[in-house]
Amino acid sequence: MKTNIWFFEEVDLYDILCPYKYNDHLKSHPLSCYNKTDFLFMEGDVVRELFLVAEGRVKVGFYDKEGNEQVIAFLGRGEILGEKAIFGEDRHKEFAQVVADKTMICRLRVEKARELARDYVPFSLTLTKRFGERMQRLERRLQILLFKDARQRLVEFLKDLCRDFGAPYRTGVKVTLDITQSDIAALIGASRKTVSLLFTDLEEAGLVKFFGRREIYVPDVEGLE
Repeated sequence: MKTNIWFFEEVDLYDILCPYKYNDHLKSHPLSCYNKTDFLFMEGDVVRELFLVAEGRVKVGFYDKEGNEQVIAFLGRGEILGEKAIFGEDRHKEFAQVVADKTMICRLRVEKARELARDYVPFSLTLTKRFGERMQRLERRLQILLFKDARQRLVEFLKDLCRDFGAPYRTGVKVTLDITQSDIAALIGASRKTVSLLFTDLEEAGLVKFFGRREIYVPDVEGLE
């Protein structure tokens, strides 16, 4: 399992950057629009910019020795990729690929990000706080992978998915996300066949319901246990 992950989860740009600084940046650096399958960067690319997700979804991952894609996480609005460049990292260790059409990205040069970290206290403090929170999340993921069986790992993943990407729907939560069973299998350390069988069991038990290929409805998130 990789732990040197080059993105920063749950950093909401709109909460920590004052409108003046952000709007001033956008005047000379308008948002870039990307479509599904576009890459923001590849493994080994030199880090020249941070990528701030304004709208849409991006997946982060790497390719193993056999050339298989291993997805680490899905990132959404307000999240930052490449922030370790602020601390001196010079090359990306993972790839970042857009998974939703019309994903809007604000590109922030490393020099500008370092200036913000130095001169704008809320930005610097939030980076430090979120870094600690991310480490706690990584530790939790590792514990789940090591000490829980495949069904429990899938349940924990679904709960996280509902918390991070879900919207209230009927009595529960509905998640709309372009994610395949192969992606889920990679994220929880199981085979695609196992994930498919587990989803069938959960659906037959009434714990999840699928609306097409991109929507998952969970009537009772806590009831997944």
